[in-house]
Amino acid sequence: MKALFYLLCVLNLSMLLWALRDGRFEPVIVEQLPETSILTVEEYARAKRGAEIDKRIQTNLANWRQIEIEHMLADLRDEHWSLSPVQPKNPPKPQAVKAEAKKPVLPVIVNKCFETGPFDDEASLKKWLDQKALVSKQIVQRELITNTDFQVYFAAAKTPEQARLNKSMLNAKGIQDIWTIPDGDNKGGFSLGVFVDKQRALLFKSQLEGQGIHAEIKQRQKTKAQWFVKVMLDKTQVGKYESKTLKLSACPGH
Repeated sequence: MKALFYLLCVLNLSMLLWALRDGRFEPVIVEQLPETSILTVEEYARAKRGAEIDKRIQTNLANWRQIEIEHMLADLRDEHWSLSPVQPKNPPKPQAVKAEAKKPVLPVIVNKCFETGPFDDEASLKKWLDQKALVSKQIVQRELITNTDFQVYFAAAKTPEQARLNKSMLNAKGIQDIWTIPDGDNKGGFSLGVFVDKQRALLFKSQLEGQGIHAEIKQRQKTKAQWFVKVMLDKTQVGKYESKTLKLSACPGH
């Protein structure tokens, strides 16, 4: 900024020297005249031009001093000094900013845990996931106990000798198709027949009692593995993944 200031000073001084060289301002020596002296028209004109030159020089010097003072004060305040900006006569009018169209607010999708099943095996479960383009959160295997058939049996003996005698008695009464129960509550007893229908089992028991054989009936059970899967879904989309055989329900604890 100091360089700019010095450049302005040099330009003003150059303009002044050029004006003097061109004869626009002629130096006039004003002589002391007696109080009774009268100036001629030419002398008056020269005196007037000299006064104008002096006034212009004093004005420029005052301006230069003011600029230098402002520059020094700006340095003391650690500010960036610059010439006062020139305000345009016709400043451009600010253009109105067009408001952007509001974008529609999309609904927030909240996925929750849902469980479905049972599937007969893990392979069929994964096939269903592929068909529905779903990713499992967790695959769960559970044991399902189901009732199956009805067993007519002769109670187990307390000793091996008694068991041998019981079997001989059953054979003597025409019951040949018998086998020893290997495990469970009736381990060691003799199975006399197995029926899917309970009424047929009751009828067979009555026939045995007619022969003097005291038999019992027990419904047997078996354990079957079943597969379930947990998935994360938006509750509004659950319906499209359900079918007549598969329903989705909220995961336990959710």
